[in-house]
Amino acid sequence: MNDLTLNITDLKSKVEKLVGLHQQLKQDNKQLLFEKGDLLKTIDEQKTKIESLEKDNQQLLQNKNEEQNKIITDTKLKINELVQEIDSCCSIEVIIS
Repeated sequence: MNDLTLNITDLKSKVEKLVGLHQQLKQDNKQLLFEKGDLLKTIDEQKTKIESLEKDNQQLLQNKNEEQNKIITDTKLKINELVQEIDSCCSIEVIIS
């Protein structure tokens, strides 16, 4: 009978240990699920921020290209004016000579 009592006591302590471990795992799982939710929320926020930054970047690139095109156009116009002025000066010099 003594062996049976020891076995039952040993079994009871093992079951209590398993129950304790089960409770701890449930608690850990709950915490991990909470952290997962936070991480998913952070991911969504980061995706939104990335999309916004990409949109801003596209707008900046477009503005830069437009500005460069304007500078090129203005430069070409200035060169044309200078060439016309030079031509005009050359024409006047030829007439005077």
